[in-house]
Amino acid sequence: MDSGAADDEESFSVSGFTASGAGGRIGSVVPGSDGGGGGGGVPGSLSMTTTVSGEQRSQRHAAASRKDVTVKFHLAKAQVVAHAYPGHYTVDEVREHIACKFQVKSKFLLLRQAGAEVAGHRRLTDLGVSEYNVCDLELLLSDTARQENVQLNLKLYYRNLTLPDIITVRIPGEDGKPSRDVVVEIENQVITKPFVGGFINRQTKVEYHHAFSQTGPPSERIGRPGAKFSRDTQTVCERHTTTAIPRDQSVQFSSVEESGDGCKVPTGPCLIPNRYEPYQELAKRKDIDGKVRLIQRNFRRALWQRLIRKSAAEWRQLQQQQLENESAAKTSRAAANNKTLIARTFPKTKEEFDALFAQIHCWKENELKLIRERYSGAPKIAEMNILLDKEIQLLNGVERQRRAIQRELTDVVVEKRLTKISEPKRWVGCNNRVIEMETPQTQRARFLLGYYQRLKDVPEPAPADPQERIGLLDELSDVIVQESHPATEELESLLQRERQLLLCRMDSNDLSPLRKRQLALLAEIIRSEPGKERESKKLCRKCKKLRPTNAFTVHTRQKSADICETCTSLLGSTVDIAVYRSILRAVRRDERKRGSLASYAFIIQENDIKHIVERIWHGHSVISNDSDRADLMLPRWNVAQDWSPWNCVCLTEHETRAHLKLQRLDRYYQPSVMKEIQSKHSLARSVFSQLREIDQEFTESGDWWEVGLDGNVI
Repeated sequence: MDSGAADDEESFSVSGFTASGAGGRIGSVVPGSDGGGGGGGVPGSLSMTTTVSGEQRSQRHAAASRKDVTVKFHLAKAQVVAHAYPGHYTVDEVREHIACKFQVKSKFLLLRQAGAEVAGHRRLTDLGVSEYNVCDLELLLSDTARQENVQLNLKLYYRNLTLPDIITVRIPGEDGKPSRDVVVEIENQVITKPFVGGFINRQTKVEYHHAFSQTGPPSERIGRPGAKFSRDTQTVCERHTTTAIPRDQSVQFSSVEESGDGCKVPTGPCLIPNRYEPYQELAKRKDIDGKVRLIQRNFRRALWQRLIRKSAAEWRQLQQQQLENESAAKTSRAAANNKTLIARTFPKTKEEFDALFAQIHCWKENELKLIRERYSGAPKIAEMNILLDKEIQLLNGVERQRRAIQRELTDVVVEKRLTKISEPKRWVGCNNRVIEMETPQTQRARFLLGYYQRLKDVPEPAPADPQERIGLLDELSDVIVQESHPATEELESLLQRERQLLLCRMDSNDLSPLRKRQLALLAEIIRSEPGKERESKKLCRKCKKLRPTNAFTVHTRQKSADICETCTSLLGSTVDIAVYRSILRAVRRDERKRGSLASYAFIIQENDIKHIVERIWHGHSVISNDSDRADLMLPRWNVAQDWSPWNCVCLTEHETRAHLKLQRLDRYYQPSVMKEIQSKHSLARSVFSQLREIDQEFTESGDWWEVGLDGNVI
């Protein structure tokens, strides 16, 4: 600090900061002040004034000699900030400065004094300054500022508050001496605390320092003068003391006896003094450090051996599990191939016959390819005719087999359908519990199914007395009279005709056509629901016949169903749909295990899976380009979301297992693969645009709750 005089002054002034010993006023940075000799000050400097005299006259004289006015701004919630300004400053200039400190526009600020707004052209000296050059003003926000949500932030104000390093102190003179200005330099001597060690918490990563680098305890906690609570108390002070005798000497025995000649003979054990052993030799002989190292080495060896045995056991377990998985996969593949061979040799279902038709089509395409490559002209035509005859023979054989199986399974299929109708309604409720409910329709169907089975079971050979059969026909006639169905009149006439024929002792073989017609009519009555309108029918575009709506093939990509299943089956299948059916069943099984809340996987059909695999993913894996349809699957792309055509990816079975374990897909897949998959998803979203509407109808109709009750679906 530089000083121009060493005399005792009554007050001092620091540009930009003002303080009063009587009033206790403190100001902050101001735009300017006098820098000595009554001249203008430097904007942004600090001004401080302190009056220590108690005489009223000297205080008034000192206040009159100052040219700065301290303005106290009263904010909301009893908050006050102060600044020192030159007396000639206007209210508008003061408003501009304080708005800059709060970083708001000056038009949003209002300055009031004694409840009245102060005009902007008035100067600070005209606002009723006190004897200590202090002016009190209220700093408020206008209505426009409240509408625009403008606030006065004190944290922002103090953040912008900067104090200068050099200030000017004005010292008034005594006994008529002129005042003097003293330039004061503020030095920042911050103590840098030394780092004498510490530790870091491994879990929270917080670094802790030792006591010497922290703030010491309060003085009242210090017990005695000179005591230190710091890192220095943890240092070790060495002190050399004598712990052994300086020379060899004998050992005195505790118990002795005196012999006859006056000699003392020890009665206890005789200890002979040995050579003095220094501490270094004693430590070398005991070798405590070596023994500790030996124990640690053996302990580490034991831990290492234990870890090796544990790792070896885990490796053997993983090897055994891998062998079991491979053997299970081979067994499942062999069983699937065996099942496929049996289905192709002895087909029974529609899907198996479609697979045969697809195989014949593939055989025909291969033969045509060979004929085109080997022959031309007349030989080519002859070979094609021979191929056509062979195809006709194969198709006729498959069709004959299909019709024979259909005739054999007609009664079985009808009875299964009737049994399904008579079962109680079931759905999956809370916590995957199957709920059953009996309805009047199911009770009626079960009641009529009993008569259907009794009417079907005709003893062979027929009994001599037909009264038991006639009694059953009479009982059935009384039952069907209560049914409101168009087929009841025809069934009643057939029952009456059989009564008459039974009374005539006609052979049962001659009555078999009549009884088959009776069973067909009774099955139709059981399948119908009383009080419900008859099922609507549609016209098939190919066969021009009226078919029920459930007899048309449906998939989610079509807009109207106009070809019945019979006409579709006559065309023959060119693709083995069983492969895509297995893919669909795998998707549904996985969604059921995950408890999916969406129904896309349960609405979509085999033809849709075929379209996804062949048209969208082009029949191969997106990673390995494997085109074996039997090994392809459609797992979820994003495992956290429900399955849908735009949330699946075509992979092999091995790739699917690895894909379902991934958490961050972008870490394992290349950007080109990610972009390709996203384009496939966009195409699937546009192709299956109607699937969302079907999903809403499927969910709201209640059909969703029946998913999982059929074992074939899962």
